[in-house]
Amino acid sequence: MNTTDTNTLTIAQFQAIEARAHELRAEAFANVMRRLFRAVFSAPRKVISCPSCARPLHG
Repeated sequence: MNTTDTNTLTIAQFQAIEARAHELRAEAFANVMRRLFRAVFSAPRKVISCPSCARPLHG
């Protein structure tokens, strides 16, 4: 018994799958951009707060 049952998709089902895939790609892209901007904007704060980079208190 090597017969395989193939389910054909309707156009509406295919469009729903495409729409969901688009949503998931948009979410993933937004997450990547959010992490990137967080890293870029938090880097200067990390450098400034580094004890070896701080200005000496005696003067």
